[in-house]
This record gives sequence, structure tokens and C-alpha cells, in this order.
Amino acid sequence: MRTILILIAILGFTLQINAQDKKEVSSQISDVVVYLQGAQVTRQAKISIPSGKSELLFTGITPMLNSESMQVSAGRGITILSVNHSIDYLDSKKSDEMSMKLVKRRDELQDSIALAKNTREIYIKEQKMLMSNQSIGGQETGVNVEQLIKATNFFRERLTEIEKTLFSNHQETLEMNKRLEKINRQLNELNAQDDRPTSTIKVTVTADKAANYPVELTYTVHQARWQPFYDIRVNDTDDPVTLVYKAKVFQSTEENWDNVNLTLSTGNPSISNYKPELQTWFLYPTPPPPPSGIVPGLNIMEDDVELEEELIIEDMEVSPRRIKGYSSLGKQYVTTTRQQTTTAFGIQIPYTIPADNQGYDVAVSDHQIEAGYQYATVPKLSPHVYLLAQITDWNELNLLPGQANIYFDNTYQGKTHLDPYTSEDSLNLSIGRDPAILVERELQKDFSSKSFFGNNVKETKTWKITIRNTKNTKASVLVEDQYPISTNSDIKVELEESSGAKVDSKTGILNWTLELAPGETKELRLIYSVRYPKDRDVVVE
Repeated sequence: MRTILILIAILGFTLQINAQDKKEVSSQISDVVVYLQGAQVTRQAKISIPSGKSELLFTGITPMLNSESMQVSAGRGITILSVNHSIDYLDSKKSDEMSMKLVKRRDELQDSIALAKNTREIYIKEQKMLMSNQSIGGQETGVNVEQLIKATNFFRERLTEIEKTLFSNHQETLEMNKRLEKINRQLNELNAQDDRPTSTIKVTVTADKAANYPVELTYTVHQARWQPFYDIRVNDTDDPVTLVYKAKVFQSTEENWDNVNLTLSTGNPSISNYKPELQTWFLYPTPPPPPSGIVPGLNIMEDDVELEEELIIEDMEVSPRRIKGYSSLGKQYVTTTRQQTTTAFGIQIPYTIPADNQGYDVAVSDHQIEAGYQYATVPKLSPHVYLLAQITDWNELNLLPGQANIYFDNTYQGKTHLDPYTSEDSLNLSIGRDPAILVERELQKDFSSKSFFGNNVKETKTWKITIRNTKNTKASVLVEDQYPISTNSDIKVELEESSGAKVDSKTGILNWTLELAPGETKELRLIYSVRYPKDRDVVVE
């Protein structure tokens, strides 16, 4: 009997020691590095660890983490022995503070709806009582006019008041029911999240002595990303281009990032980092191609495919004015770290990114950069003059392809796509229309003609292009037009007048660069003739 008691005591002491060695850790997300696809999350905790061997349980962590990416570091005097990851289906997410607030609001709305219903029933009963007691006086005794007027006024005023109250009560009840329905839908969504499993990370450590140790846990998730977008602002052609570099951050990792230190990286950990290897290239004889229009294996004919022609316009010549650029916001709030293959933007302001897969704006940097400006117009296609900007020193801005909002003179002009991966020496941007420069293209009918010579027809078209500068500053305007190019030997085209334009005879594109003083107007003439057989139908405009 004594031996059994000793064994029970030893067993109980052992269980007590084991229970003490397991510690559930409450950690907080402190830092997040968001990649173009994926993110690295860092959690920190301060833990009281006894000397010897212990097990630390990090609970309530997203089940979406990549277990192969887990890393744990601790303070001096503690050694990490092992790290294990498991999914906990029993300890799912509990209702948070938002759920409690919604439940409280739901209960209040239900009480208010019940009170409104009771109030409505009382007024309906009063209304019925008034309607059933309209008789004034007995069967043998009448009422005088004054009593009748008083009774009539009373019934009218009271019944009107009841109808107004019932109507108001009905509208308020409808509104409360709508709010109640929204709250119930939100609660159902939160309850669905509560049923989702969580991750538990068990870290086995050994400590030299009992103390409070800092422990850091790092892991990656795939359900996060960021994408760049820009604001491009030009106040005047005497000012530099202001380029605001922004990012939209998305994440659906099932854990909110509250006031975290955010870093945006141009890297992508989901892409393979292994160099591809060449394999032996064997040549094999191939069967002859099938007859044109026949798809192998199918007894059908392919439809004819018509390719769209692409109009290529020459690069513009930009005025030589340059404005030295600098970064303002970037130096103040963002730390840029350039590595051999990636760039990281360390945001100095804490951000909160909820796990709702919605895009949240993050300011990256603000640059004023050197630019050259040029006005350009294609009056054949558009009756507007556009301001173009050419940026040369943009390679050091670490830009990525993305959409850009264009603002000119504090007016929104629309969107464009910014592609910094161009092979050109400069980055060309269309800023928007400038209504202060007017352009008009009209057919001069008096100088246009159509004549017949035997079996041929000759058509001559004369166009006048008028450009007027109503600005109080000079403007350099690039004007583009074209004349037709013949691909048939029976059709002859002759350019008769071009007003000194730079002509590309292969494409038929004409370019004029006009220097317009304030208030100045200039005219250009384009004349061309087309000779073709009269049995042909040729469009020459």
C-alpha cells in the first residue's frame, strides 16, 4: 500500500512538472513584409520561461501559413530545440469584440422593434374605439351645433394624429428591420469565421536560467499582395512633374494586421529561385503540315482571320527644358533598400490592414522629377491639343508597371498606364487636354476637285489646319496628319503641298512643330491627289 502511494505521488509530481513546462504564448504581429505575391509575418512575445526544457505554444495563428517558412528566434540564454506546426480544429477562432458589439446592437434593435409593435397595437385599439363610439347623444335627444362641432373636431384631430403616428411607427419599424437584417448577415459571416481552424506552433526550448525572454516567430503566407499605382500631377509647364508613388495592399490571411511596421518588397517568394537547366535537344522528323484551312482531326474549314492594321507614329521631339528632381516624402517617411534583384520600401508610419481582401492605400514616396513638355495634336482624329511630358531620370525611382491618375492644373484628366520597363531612353506620359490651345481641320471645298480622264478619276483634297494659342505664354505644338499610301499600281497618290512638314513617305505621316507666341494663330495646308480607275470605289478622305 505504501509503495502504491509513493508511485501515485511521483506520478502526480511528474504531471505537475509537465503541466508547468507547457506555456501558451500570446503573441502580437509587429512587422509585415508584403511582396508582390505573398507576405512575411513577424510575431513577437515576451515570455517567462523557467530553467530547463519547456514547450511554448503559439496559438490562434492563421491556418494559411507556410509551415516550411517558420523561423523562431529568442534572446540570449535560450536554445531552440524544435519547431512543429499543427492545425487545431477544436480551438477555433472565438468571437471578437466586433461580434460582441453586434450582438448587443442586435438585442437593442429587437427590443426597439418589439416596443414599436406594442405601441402600434395600442394606437390601433384606440383608433377602433373611436370609430365604434362616434354616436353623440341618445336616440331621443339630439345635440346642439356647438357640441357637434367640438365632437367633429376632436374625432378629426385625434384620428389624424393616430394615422400620422401609425405611419411614422411603420417607417421606423421598416428601417430597424433593415438594420437588423444587416447585423444578422454580418454576424453569420463572423460566426462562419469562428468555425475555421487555427494554427498552433509548438516550440521546444531550453533555458539556462528562469527569466523573461523575448521570442520572435516569423512565417510566410500566400494570401497577401500589393500593387503599385500613381498620381501624376502637373500644375504648369514651368513646373516639374509631381509623381506620387502609392500602393494598394490586399490580404485575406484570416488575421488582421493592427498597427504593424509595413515593408513593401518588389520580390516574389513564390517564384522559383533555381536556375533552369538545359536538356539535350533532339531533332525528330515531323509530318508535313495539313492543307491550309483544315484543322487536324476535324473536318471543318477555318474562318479567314483579318489582322488589324496598326498606325505607328514617330516619337516626338521634346523641348530641351529640364527641371532637376528630388524626393520629398520618400526621404521623410520611407526607407528604400536596394538589393541586387529586389527593392524594399520600409514605411515609417504604422498601418492597419484588415483581413478582408480589400485594397488599402499606402503612401510610398513623393517625387518631383525633371521633365520636358510638348503639346501635340492629331486634328484628323481629335479636335483637342494634348500636353505630353517626357521624363528622363526615372530609373532611380524603382517604379513598377501600374495605373496612374493624371491631374493637370488640379483637374482630373483620367487614367493612363505607366510602364517603366520601356526600352526607350525616356518615359513618355500624356498629361491631358489643354483647352487654351485651339485646333481646327476643315476641307477646303473651293480648292478640292474631282475630274475624269478617260477611264481614270482624279480627286484632289485640300485641308486647312488652324492652330491658335490663347494662352499668355508661348507654346510648342507638334501637329500630326497624314495622306493616303497606295498599295495598288492602278492607284496613284501624289502629295502636292505639305506646308514644310516632315514627311514619312512610307507611312504617309506628316509632322509639323510650331512655335506659337501668346495669342498667335498659324495655318497649315495639306493637298494631295489620288488617281484611280473610274470602275473602282476609293475613299480618299
